[in-house]
Amino acid sequence: MKSAEAIKHMTEIINSSLTEFGTVMYSVAQTANTLIKQRVVETGKDAQGNMFPPYSTKNMLVNCSNKYMSVAVCNQLAGSKEKRKDLNWVTVKKGEKASRLFELEGGYKQFRELHGRQTAHVDFTWSGELMANIQVVSDQSEHKSGHARISTLSDEKNLILAGNTERKGEILMLSDSEVNEISGIIEDWLAEKWNE
Repeated sequence: MKSAEAIKHMTEIINSSLTEFGTVMYSVAQTANTLIKQRVVETGKDAQGNMFPPYSTKNMLVNCSNKYMSVAVCNQLAGSKEKRKDLNWVTVKKGEKASRLFELEGGYKQFRELHGRQTAHVDFTWSGELMANIQVVSDQSEHKSGHARISTLSDEKNLILAGNTERKGEILMLSDSEVNEISGIIEDWLAEKWNE
């Protein structure tokens, strides 16, 4: 087949398959989303293969009314007068409201450990809500034009993702091997179309 014929054939394939291509692009985006999440959660590595900076061990202020503080951990840290007496307490004012907080000397890393969460690497999970909220957000028209976007579904989770990205680095980037894997999906589809 001559190059002009090949280009014409490919144009015909693309024009007759736009809807199907949109579906393929959605599949590519879903696969990319899954690959990123697996790598980040299971290995704690960014797209370049570097470990995300570790969980903080800097003192942090907590109290038992924190929605993430379990009753068991609260009791372990401040469940008696003797325990409370040994803590370093701070009063924090926010507007008219004052809150009594105590220092957790081991920081967020200790907070996670006290709650039975892993700390060997940063996985951006606590309840799993953030990772579950990261989804393909692009629409079919974008998919048909060869574009796909992965992001959060809510403003609240977007703020959390932005804060984590600022502190730890890019989270939703694809590694070279992941790009190769999802490129293979498109290449296989094009090869199939070419041979129809």
